[in-house]
Amino acid sequence: MTAFLTLSLSVAEAREAHNAGWQGCLNKLADFTDARGSAATLFLIGDARSTYVRTTRMALAEKVLKYAYDPSPPHSEQVNAISPYGRIPVFRDGDTALFETSAIVRYLDEAFDGTPLVAPNARLRAQMEQWVSMINCHAYDAMIRRYVLQYVFPKGEGGKPDRMTIDAALPEIEGLLAALNKAYGERNFLAGDALTMADLFLAPIVHYLGMFPESKGLLGTFADLRRAHAAIAERESFKTTAPAPG
Repeated sequence: MTAFLTLSLSVAEAREAHNAGWQGCLNKLADFTDARGSAATLFLIGDARSTYVRTTRMALAEKVLKYAYDPSPPHSEQVNAISPYGRIPVFRDGDTALFETSAIVRYLDEAFDGTPLVAPNARLRAQMEQWVSMINCHAYDAMIRRYVLQYVFPKGEGGKPDRMTIDAALPEIEGLLAALNKAYGERNFLAGDALTMADLFLAPIVHYLGMFPESKGLLGTFADLRRAHAAIAERESFKTTAPAPG
């Protein structure tokens, strides 16, 4: 029985490696034989205003990958077909379907050449994962859900932003910005001296914080964070993925 299980596992692993290898070959072949290039096999779905969708689009841009794009919103039929939660973005590469931004970005980094998106050693990868987790678990909730979205989709009295929710979020936002500012120090990246996926997760959020009064004022007090964001804002991946105003 043990030998059978071992054999079954090895066969399954070999089959998975074989499929992944062929998918990579097909992606490269598409670049040469199809005018669409990698857009013939890569397909991203999600509203461009989402910070997570922008993170994924920045990753695709850093990898210099062409892709087909559908700006469908959360819980649309196309999204629900891939994500069990109806959340965006979702992604396809041929028969491979993925949800959750971290998983998509890691896949892009391992499956394609181009700018590395994952830190190069264990220490820096741990730092990168630390900041990605902090952004996903804390920063997004305070900065986007409980602050930015109160302005974008106001649900307070008289159709105005909910001041109680905003005022409660601001001290937490300030603390998070202080931690990020300290992490940057004299560098322009969160984990080491090169871009990683942690920077791609944060940049779209900071972009939105610069658009609203209280958070814009808070950003003005954190010089290292401002400098680091200004540097990433000069990258083509940031410029070409900016959501349309309004």
